[in-house]
Amino acid sequence: MGTVIRGRVIQIKNEAFLLQNEAETRSVKVKVSDGISVGDLVEIKDGYPTLLTPNRTPTKTMKWMSETLNPRRLHATRIRHQVESGIREFFLSQGFHETRTPLIVPCPGMETHIRPFQVRSTAHPNTLAFLPTSPEFAMKRLLVGGLEKIFQLSSAFRDEPTSPTHQPEFTMLEWYRAYADYENIMHDTERLFEFLAMKLFQKPTLTFQGQEISVKTPWPRLKVRDLFQEYAGVDLVRHSTQALLANESKRLGLPVNSEDTWDDLYFKIWLNLIEPKLPANRAVFVTRYPTSQAALAKIDEDSDGSRWARRFELYAGGVELGNAFDELTDPYEQRKRFIEDMELREKIYGPGFPKNPLDEGFLAALEEGMPPSGGIAVGVDRMVMLFSNEAEISYTRWL
Repeated sequence: MGTVIRGRVIQIKNEAFLLQNEAETRSVKVKVSDGISVGDLVEIKDGYPTLLTPNRTPTKTMKWMSETLNPRRLHATRIRHQVESGIREFFLSQGFHETRTPLIVPCPGMETHIRPFQVRSTAHPNTLAFLPTSPEFAMKRLLVGGLEKIFQLSSAFRDEPTSPTHQPEFTMLEWYRAYADYENIMHDTERLFEFLAMKLFQKPTLTFQGQEISVKTPWPRLKVRDLFQEYAGVDLVRHSTQALLANESKRLGLPVNSEDTWDDLYFKIWLNLIEPKLPANRAVFVTRYPTSQAALAKIDEDSDGSRWARRFELYAGGVELGNAFDELTDPYEQRKRFIEDMELREKIYGPGFPKNPLDEGFLAALEEGMPPSGGIAVGVDRMVMLFSNEAEISYTRWL
């Protein structure tokens, strides 16, 4: 019985078809080629081609094959499968529950600057609904309900411009530990990345854009206050007002506008002078953020009385990969922060970016009592970029 070869004809030349399928691109000699055109799907047996499906596009384009079977996409999506299966293996082996929460929600999140996608319902025309920017509020309900270790790989949606490191729809990994804090989450995080590197490369290092990066535990813990002092000569405690930080920004040669808030100036210094100097050769935690950036984190004091958010972000290869909190459990403080965040949005953006409704169900759940918890959100697509050495986030997904 003769060998049967199937695929798409991408070239016809000298009594041979250049054929492409998922497994390979190869030249196949044919005895006849009548009725076959470039772009057609064919089956070849004993040198005789049979047309299976013609390419009916006017110009015989092969857009979908070239995009789907792009070697960069095949590599990154193969790594993606290994990363996601490794994540599940890591957490399930520790007794975590894998959760699945709704993708249509009454409140998408309460971040000041993140634009959500709104969903319109014909069945419930007077009810606001959104796609979630994070599964956080839903997962915390489960902590209130009694689950103690949970993780989720979830689609998340943010109406922000597409870039090499962001797409409006992406995959989020979140996990939470009850009766734990953000130090426990740091320990989870560094062990997860080391576990994935060992699974993929048999060593606690990876290569991203020509730079070898160590993910070996333990990772350095770098405090925000120390980084500003070291790389910008700015003491965030001494320069705690807008006017003082504006003077420091001018000293550093950064543009200052009259409408800049303290946080605006903070981010100008961070993005221009500090973030580029984070270690390129290893993964790190950046910890202890200003209270104005506490979001859903608890706040405590250093020995000198200065107050900081119990929050950290993780960086590797110059890419910010995740954001974690020692989770706020006080429903009244949480309501206050939500209202302040939405008032700030209204002040900055005006009516073109309306306030999100309060998630009263989430706040009511907090009133029942959420255990002290640590939690984190990590961008899975960015993780895949890192582990597959891929500079463009679009290649980490099939579509």
